[in-house]
Amino acid sequence: MEVVFDRGVFLPELDLWLDSRKKKESSLISHAHSDHTGRHRRPVVTPNTRLLLSDYLKNADPVVLSYHEPLETSTYTLTLYPAGHCLGSAQALVQSKATGERLLYTGDLRARSSPTNEPLEPVQCDTLVIESTYGRPDYVFPPQDQVLATAFRTLRAWLSRGERPVVQGWRLGKAQEVLYHLLAEGFEVAVEESVYGVVEAYQEAGVEFPGQVSVFNGEWPEGSLALFPPGKRSAALKNYRGKRVMELTGWAASDNRKWRSWSDASLPFSDHADFNELVSYVDTVQPKQVYTVFGYPELAAELRGMGYPAVHLNGRGAPTDAGFQMKMI
Repeated sequence: MEVVFDRGVFLPELDLWLDSRKKKESSLISHAHSDHTGRHRRPVVTPNTRLLLSDYLKNADPVVLSYHEPLETSTYTLTLYPAGHCLGSAQALVQSKATGERLLYTGDLRARSSPTNEPLEPVQCDTLVIESTYGRPDYVFPPQDQVLATAFRTLRAWLSRGERPVVQGWRLGKAQEVLYHLLAEGFEVAVEESVYGVVEAYQEAGVEFPGQVSVFNGEWPEGSLALFPPGKRSAALKNYRGKRVMELTGWAASDNRKWRSWSDASLPFSDHADFNELVSYVDTVQPKQVYTVFGYPELAAELRGMGYPAVHLNGRGAPTDAGFQMKMI
């Protein structure tokens, strides 16, 4: 099956768009992060993605598709499966009615479990289109429990010295998971307003947080943490002295990190799969053809070395062995 990458994945034989960034009559929106959305008239979304994008989709007529529920058209069957990336995130299995070929598009995926979203479900396929955000061998994450233990120890050390810890995490997905772990560890946390709005949507979806969730209203009690998205903390916290910033990001797994100087501690914690987990996922689903998108081309090179026909797509389906399509999630 031909696969084209042009600000989204397009399957010409089926006239089907997956995560198109450009406005279309219809396209899958695999999850609620802005780098996978578009102003489509009839987007296909999971119920939780619709909940998280309720304002964004107010002028659309979404097709709401639960996991494992097939959507039948004249040319293909579309079925969604959990991707493990954030609440409502989905992989798309597309089966051609003409040939029977099964193509799996992963969207953004994560192999490690999370207390705040559905776990990844591997899906057997003939053709695999897989993200490669961390598709380079130096992006291998330590065990999650080890990273969290280091984070908790560092935060307590800062608090013991009377300092004010700021934990940074992206507004949707990572912030809610980090909040869950901080509350479970007994920390008091003041949450930035936009993060709090997503927390409320998570709670509406049935996610229970193990403690009191407080919104930051300009007051920052001593002994508590502030949880803010990158770029939001400067103005809101400018009058507070003694701030120490902790960045939780998969980019911290590599020494090639421009923004290490932006924070006092940078720890490798991500809602994406790392390099080894991406390779392992390909081995699990056993495709006959692989396309990598949204990241480093080294993943495709590694897979070719393992015997998989693998191509990295970089704009309008053109294969490439160099370059990087940056994603900030």
